Amino acid sequence: MEKASKAIIVVGMHRSGTSALSGELNNLGVFMGEHLFKAQKGVNDKGFWENARLVKINNKLLEEANSDWDDPTGLSRTDNPFPERYFTKACDFVRTEYGDAPLWGMKDPRTSMLLPFWSRVFKHVDVFPNYILMIRHPFEVAASLAKRDGFSQQKGLVLWLNYNFASFMGTKEHPRVIVDFAALLNDPMAIRQKIASTFDLKFEQQQSFIDKSLKRQGAKEQSDSAESELGEVAINLYHAVVSDDTHAVQTLHERYQA
Repeated sequence: MEKASKAIIVVGMHRSGTSALSGELNNLGVFMGEHLFKAQKGVNDKGFWENARLVKINNKLLEEANSDWDDPTGLSRTDNPFPERYFTKACDFVRTEYGDAPLWGMKDPRTSMLLPFWSRVFKHVDVFPNYILMIRHPFEVAASLAKRDGFSQQKGLVLWLNYNFASFMGTKEHPRVIVDFAALLNDPMAIRQKIASTFDLKFEQQQSFIDKSLKRQGAKEQSDSAESELGEVAINLYHAVVSDDTHAVQTLHERYQA
């Protein structure tokens, strides 16, 4: 893999618009890989844009850590070293899936909780990653998880917090764009321009992939009041991440862990 290639890594919580954003990247010429999951009606009608090989590796890593994507404990063991065979497989995956593509991307929300591992992989294969952190209102995500998976609001909020803390803190030292799902739906062209400017890219002018009908659970349909301490922390983190306020995020993280 040549050092000249650019990688865009999409991170963020499940049900936060990572698929919509990845579809937009593909539409703009970012190679998202060959082994992508097919669209699923009623879940992601326009496609997941998620690499099946990447998901398989991430699931194996989580299994090794006695965890899973919906582990409310925060996948706390994933900072520990993994057996070398996983590192070798991950490096081979990046080389063989993306080859010498000048501009490529990968998306799987699980990567958010495994950023220390993937950062080591990217460094080893001479890839300097650019990150897009997708964030969506916590109550919207909790409602979407309740509908799809039957999760309680409390579990949905805990997962939302875990993923967004990990995504923000794990990418703050790299070129990064933070995208609010609502902003992506309202003005995809502005988001496209922000990504191009931050990562020094040139995208062809064409119709956006984004469809406002992708948003099924709206903020106005959910209670935006913090009826619990967990809800208050989640709402405050949402605003801190959207504002890219590192100090506020760190303060909330300390409070969350206390």
